[in-house]
Amino acid sequence: MNLDDLIASIEADASVGPLDRVTAAATIKDQMENIGDELLDHFVKAARDDGCSWNQIGEALGVTRQAAQQRHSGLLGRMIEGLTSGRFQRFTGRARTAVVEAQSAARERHHHQVGTEHVLIGLAGDDSSIACRALADLGVPTATIAGLVDERTEPGDRPVRGHIPFTAQSKQALETAVQEALRLGHNYIGTEHLLLALCRTEGGLAADILADRGVAYDDLRATIVRLLATARSA
Repeated sequence: MNLDDLIASIEADASVGPLDRVTAAATIKDQMENIGDELLDHFVKAARDDGCSWNQIGEALGVTRQAAQQRHSGLLGRMIEGLTSGRFQRFTGRARTAVVEAQSAARERHHHQVGTEHVLIGLAGDDSSIACRALADLGVPTATIAGLVDERTEPGDRPVRGHIPFTAQSKQALETAVQEALRLGHNYIGTEHLLLALCRTEGGLAADILADRGVAYDDLRATIVRLLATARSA
């Protein structure tokens, strides 16, 4: 994807204004930086698995051994730090927490990737969020979410160490959440936008679980719009 493709993707929705497009561009920039880090981390790990030393990796990166080791040893910690501070600054605190909890859900189940189902579990952890309230209104108590996921997945056979990557579907959901926010005229990405994105992400287990429980995208969106309007008027 080149610059023209990125510009076209932001300008695809003619109904959004210039400031909304600035917000979208800033969010995509944050996400691209994170993907770049994940790309580098992947090949650093591969080099380590092939027996390369931190001295060699540091030389390849043009930094000292200590700098290379510090940069790539605490991968999960760095990602969590990015989520809770600058890199995902357009995400609300609740949305960032949901993404962090998604990684915890994957780790607890010894799953080696963070799928949309883990993001759904992450969203279910805050009963006061718009996402949880919307699910409850549509007949899906958030206390049942983890069980619904576990019914459809098997735990891994060994603990997961280090960084847990996101699946293609969960990355797509994070990107789609930005689009959902723009469609609603919001300059932030909240739990409600993540839930709408999960519902729309084809091939994701979260979408299948929601569909099985009778949650349709149009009904979910209408419920969220109603809850947001009620919250503003309160």
